Amino acid sequence: MWRTAAIVACLAAPLAAQDFYTLKGHGGPIMDIAVGPSGQIATASFDNSVGLWDGLAPIWREGHRAAVTTVSYDESGTILSGGDDFRVLLWQPAQAEPLEVTEHLGKVSDIAMHPKGDVIASAGWDGFINLTTLREPLQTTALHPTVIETQILKGHRSNVTAVAFAPAGNLFSASSDGTLRIWDGNTSRTLVKHGFGINKLIVTDEWVAYGAVDGGTRLVDINTGTEIADFTLDRRPILSMAFHAPTAQLAVGDG
Repeated sequence: MWRTAAIVACLAAPLAAQDFYTLKGHGGPIMDIAVGPSGQIATASFDNSVGLWDGLAPIWREGHRAAVTTVSYDESGTILSGGDDFRVLLWQPAQAEPLEVTEHLGKVSDIAMHPKGDVIASAGWDGFINLTTLREPLQTTALHPTVIETQILKGHRSNVTAVAFAPAGNLFSASSDGTLRIWDGNTSRTLVKHGFGINKLIVTDEWVAYGAVDGGTRLVDINTGTEIADFTLDRRPILSMAFHAPTAQLAVGDG
């Protein structure tokens, strides 16, 4: 199949792009990008494929039956992907075939791995969070991880758009219903009522950063939801966020 290009910029210094190169391959829009512990790049595309890039020549992972919308790594180098086929797939580095972790009733919008490596949280446009427990942590398991059970978390009143675990293991979620929630088992409490849908989350051990449809970009206390800082610039949807802990920089991409 003929494929077009994904472009990746390499920054030699903060805030200044010194060099870049182009990764050519995908046959549709690039929906998500992740960088693994070894520096390998994973890309999720509208062409239903996950691309793995150790250089300019990709390895294709074909398992989704519709557009791949989100991709992430865990500490062991295992890849998690979610798509418009409502499924979450787990890809081991040495295995060509994926493990189907769970299935939603709608598009998968985000995936997060528990710090211990044994629980996967996935956000769905069905309004639910699927919390899937693995038999062993991915960091210690053999080549064939197995699923023990999947718990369905219900609380949001619309699409769940983002999920994230704090370093201590607490689960946070955001939704197009305008709320940011913290979970304790299968129950949740609302940490923030923003009013407009929340698209993105980043969680540290002290604060939660979120980006919303109306351009709202804020940091709140991880326990109380009290606002710490407001970085809102324009009324444009926040589409991406990243945090670089060594330099304490928060990067935000909007519409």
